[in-house]
Amino acid sequence: MAAPRSRTQVGGGVQGGEAPEPRADPLASGSRLARARPPLVLVVDGDPESRALLSEALVGQPFDLAEAGDGETALELVRSEEPDLVLLDAATPGLSGFEICRRLKEDPATHEIPVLFTTALADTAGRARGLELGAVDCVTRPFVREELVARVRTQLAARAAARALSEMHDELARARGSLEVEVARRTEALRAEIRRLERKIELSRAAEIEAQRAQEELACLNRVSAMSELAASIAHELNQPLAAILSNAQAAQRLLARAPPDIAEARAALDDIVADDRRAAKVIQRMRAMLRKGERGAAALDLNELVRAARRLLGGAALRAGATLQTALAPGLPRVRGDGAELQQVLCNLLVNAFDAVSCRPPEARRVVVRTRVDGAGRVELSVADSGEGVPPEDLERIFEPFFTTKAHGLGVGLAISRSIVEAHGGRLWAERGPGEGATFRCALPAWDEAARPAG
Repeated sequence: MAAPRSRTQVGGGVQGGEAPEPRADPLASGSRLARARPPLVLVVDGDPESRALLSEALVGQPFDLAEAGDGETALELVRSEEPDLVLLDAATPGLSGFEICRRLKEDPATHEIPVLFTTALADTAGRARGLELGAVDCVTRPFVREELVARVRTQLAARAAARALSEMHDELARARGSLEVEVARRTEALRAEIRRLERKIELSRAAEIEAQRAQEELACLNRVSAMSELAASIAHELNQPLAAILSNAQAAQRLLARAPPDIAEARAALDDIVADDRRAAKVIQRMRAMLRKGERGAAALDLNELVRAARRLLGGAALRAGATLQTALAPGLPRVRGDGAELQQVLCNLLVNAFDAVSCRPPEARRVVVRTRVDGAGRVELSVADSGEGVPPEDLERIFEPFFTTKAHGLGVGLAISRSIVEAHGGRLWAERGPGEGATFRCALPAWDEAARPAG
C-alpha cells in the first residue's frame, strides 16, 4: 500500500517543471476558501508508477496534490482534507474506484466533490459506469498531459465557481434576513409615527371645528344683538311720528263724524298726518344712509385675481367641508369695471353655498370647480360648479328670491343680495342644473371698454 501524501505542492517548481505565469487564475479566486488556500487534488491509484506519472503531468499547476494507493486511505483523506477534486483509478485495490465513487456521492458531506475517473482506453463499460455513479468526466490511459491538465483545471474552476455561488447565496440570504428585520422595524416605527400624526391631526381638526362653531355662534349672537339694537333704534325714531299720525287720524275721524262735520279742522289734522309721514320717511332715509357703504367703486378688476383671493380666503371653509376646490382660469381675461369688495362678496357667497351643497356627498365626490372665460357676447363669465344634489328645476329662479332657502338654518338672502349686486354692475347671475349631478351658478359681467374710460 502506498503511503498517502497530503498537501504536497507540485506546482511552482517544488518538484520541477515550469513556474506558472504571474496572471489571474480562476482556480485562485471565486470564493473565500479558494483565496485562503490553493485547491487540493487527491490522486487515488494503486500503481505507484501511475501515481508518479499523474503527479509529474500536473507539475506547475496552481493547486496542491495528495495521493492515496488504496480505497480506505482515499476515503480517510477525503474526510480529513476535503479535496476539491478526486482523480480516481477505476482499478484501485481494495475498494474499487466505483465503490469509492458510490460512497462519496451517497454521503451528503462529500456529494459535491467532483470525481474524475482514469480508465484504460478500451474500457468503455468502465467509463460509462463511472459517469452513471456521478463522475464528472473520464481520462483514458495512456493520457495526454495537456488534456489531463485541461480536464483537471476545468473541474477545479467549476468547483470554485460553485463554491463562490453557494457563498453568494448564503450572503444574499443573510442580507435578505437582515433587510427583512430592518424593514419590519422601520415599518413599525413609521406606523407608530403615522398613528401619532393621525391623532394629532384629529385633535387639531376637532379643535378647529370647535373654534369654528364658537365663531359661528358668536357671529350669530352679534347679528342678533345688532338687529335688536337696530330695531330698537328704528322703533324709537319712528314711535313719535307714528303716534302723531294715529292721534291725528283719530281726531280727523271724530271731526268728520260731527253734524255738521268740521271740514277745516279735519283738513288741518290730515295736513299734520302728511307732515308726520314725511318725518317718518326721513327717519328711514337716515337709517338707510347710515347703513349704506357709500358710492360703488369703478375700478378695473381682474376676475382671476378675485378668484385667487377668494380661494385663499375660503381655504379653511373648503377643508372643513372636505371639498376639493379646483380652478380653471382663462389666461388674458379682459377686466371688468366695478366694486371689488361687492364682487368678492358675490363669489364668496357662491363658494360657501357650493361647499354646503357637497358636504353631504362621499368624501371622494366633493368637488367644486371655479372657471372663467369670455363668452360669445364679449362678456366675462365666472362660473361655480359643484357636485352636490343639484337644484330642482322649479326652484332655479326661486332661489334668488329674498328669504327663500332650501337650507335648514339659512336666511335666504345671500343669493338675492348677490343677484342685486351683479345686476347693479350691469351683469346677470343665474343657475343651471348639471347634466349629471350638481348645480352651476354663472355670473356674466360686461368687459370694461378701455376706449370709453374717462380721461384723467
